[in-house]
Amino acid sequence: MISRMVFTVTQVNRYVKKALEADALLAGLFIEGELSNFNAHSSGHLYFTLKDAGAAISGVMFKSHAGGLDFMPKSGMKVIAFGHLSLYEKTGQYQLYVEFLEPAGIGGLQLAFAQLKEKLEKEGLFDAARKREIPRFAQTIAVITSPTGAAVQDIIRIIRERNPSVKILISPAIVQGEAAAADLVRAVTEVNEYGKADVIIIGRGGGSIEDLHAFNDETLARAIRASKIPVISAVGHETDFTIADFVADLRAPTPTAAAQIAAFDLAATHAHIDDLRHDLSRAVSASVQARRADIKSHLATLSRAMDYHIGCFGTKLTNLEIMLDKVSPYTLFKRGFALTKITSVKELTIGQDIEITWADGKANATITEIT
Repeated sequence: MISRMVFTVTQVNRYVKKALEADALLAGLFIEGELSNFNAHSSGHLYFTLKDAGAAISGVMFKSHAGGLDFMPKSGMKVIAFGHLSLYEKTGQYQLYVEFLEPAGIGGLQLAFAQLKEKLEKEGLFDAARKREIPRFAQTIAVITSPTGAAVQDIIRIIRERNPSVKILISPAIVQGEAAAADLVRAVTEVNEYGKADVIIIGRGGGSIEDLHAFNDETLARAIRASKIPVISAVGHETDFTIADFVADLRAPTPTAAAQIAAFDLAATHAHIDDLRHDLSRAVSASVQARRADIKSHLATLSRAMDYHIGCFGTKLTNLEIMLDKVSPYTLFKRGFALTKITSVKELTIGQDIEITWADGKANATITEIT
């Protein structure tokens, strides 16, 4: 009779699992393939199948590793996965346990940038209607950048040249590395809490996409959008674009340009005010001359009108005098008549004294006879 050892399924799977995990080649593999059946579970774990034209292998990326991804994987995406092979004992299926995942052919940071840009754009964070106007005459400018970089020196120099009276508030922040995004968010929050800045410049000098990665952070983008103070983004060179540029109220191509936008040119402003003053003086002088000519013309017209009306009134007065003269008792005086206050002879008595009036005087008379 043949001697044999009988194993349970569990024992076999555990043996195979140990064998797979003990193999140095299978303990750290880079595998390129296409994602399919991708599932981002509510637990934070990622489940998928990695395949090529001739084969497929199941894969899983646990939450502890998936949380560090800069992009969101999707079915159909070609990726390079790094991990180790092992056996999932419950199903007896071997699978790839992924620790690192990146897009194949396009950098993970570039893909993360494109995905975040699309997401925030759909939410309306880039809408022009939500952007605020940069104040023309800012008195205090907050600058969020590295205190040791060339960008901060350029910004200070330009502001001082354009307007020495403007106050500059430097809020130092880390602008590169893993801690940069959180530090930039802190700086934006603190400047808003301080509340005395009229405008914020946030940025740094140029660099690679890795160097500028902090300015492509979603949390920073939302902090910029939530800022109560208008924000000018000035990241890198003119050809560099970051999420901060799209969400800010204004994008400046360089830190130097941001300083020129934020600080008004004091000398140019004074010159402009002088020009306006001269223009106003000339306009007032011309207006006064025009008003004087108008007043002179109106006075001449008024004088002619007054002469005409006075003439009319004079004619009317003469006619009234003639009419009055005709009915006046004094006209009768000129013809030899005299005036008494007796209205009827019946009012007289013999011996009564009466007064008689002529044009040139009066006389008293006594009634001696009544006819």
